[in-house]
Amino acid sequence: MTRFTGTHIRRGAVAATATIAMLLLAMPSAGAASGVYPAEGGTFSGGAQGWQLTSASCNAGPLCTVSGGYDDSNGDPPGSIAANTTVALNLVTVFKSNVTLQSPDFTVAGPDSGTLHLDRQFAPGSLVDLAAETSYAVTLIDRTAERQSKPLSETIDSASGFVGKDAAVTVVPGHAYAISIAVETTSSLAGTGLLGGTTSTRFDNVALSLDANGGAGGGTGGGDRGGKDGLSDRQLLATVQGSLVAPATLKGKRLLVKARCPAAVGHACRVTLQGLLKKHRAATSRRVVKIAGGKTKQIVLKVKPRAQKKVAPRKRLLFKQTVKAGPAKATVYRRLKLIRR
Repeated sequence: MTRFTGTHIRRGAVAATATIAMLLLAMPSAGAASGVYPAEGGTFSGGAQGWQLTSASCNAGPLCTVSGGYDDSNGDPPGSIAANTTVALNLVTVFKSNVTLQSPDFTVAGPDSGTLHLDRQFAPGSLVDLAAETSYAVTLIDRTAERQSKPLSETIDSASGFVGKDAAVTVVPGHAYAISIAVETTSSLAGTGLLGGTTSTRFDNVALSLDANGGAGGGTGGGDRGGKDGLSDRQLLATVQGSLVAPATLKGKRLLVKARCPAAVGHACRVTLQGLLKKHRAATSRRVVKIAGGKTKQIVLKVKPRAQKKVAPRKRLLFKQTVKAGPAKATVYRRLKLIRR
């Protein structure tokens, strides 16, 4: 980011300089303008976006190797960070590995509350036969106050696709923060000496979302509704960015899409969903459903007859999702991977 004497003439110059300085100080950073931190939003599209491996270990010595970092093949969309554990064929004991991944530091502009979101996946591979499971814990590190909070943790004991998780957080405007994810992967069955492989725990769309204007201004659509009765338009928009669950499934003339209502919304969500060939050209019917807070629902859309030949060969499809929760409203456009059954 770019950081930026005749008496009457001198006074005028000083006043002008002071005015310009005040305007520059008032300008928000890129992260503050979007209300999403770190500034790239944790999409991992094309790279690790400053996230780094800070620790890695395994109790099984040379028979167990551990790594962590950017994964360009997996994600929603492709691109994620991963904690990987590889076990050699001749392992004859249980294993436990630990990996910690950490974001670049960022300074929040406010307000003092928001939502931490991530999409996580567990791929045990052939190590599923060793009853492998993974646990992760997310730590929000306040560099300025030298404090930490752990808003989100989970244990996953079976293979899982990318699933979104949300947690409410409180921050101090002007403080510097970092997000850390500690991953522990273990087996409960000893190796037989005949089985090896790699297990991966992956994370995508890892971001802290705040209302950049502290409730002032407008969200997507009309004015910035909300406030004491729920989220503002801007806060709702940040919270539901990743609430469509990939992939979408095409079954003949029907398109099945999963949508969730994040618990952080604080209300049930009224979701209007439609598939699009492009931003203003419909590919499917429009459906309206109600989803309870913290729940996920499958929405069935009917592909329009004129769009069927264009939808059939596509690998991805654009969706328009409008969410109403309490007095707030937000609209999100997102492309999802398309599979067929």
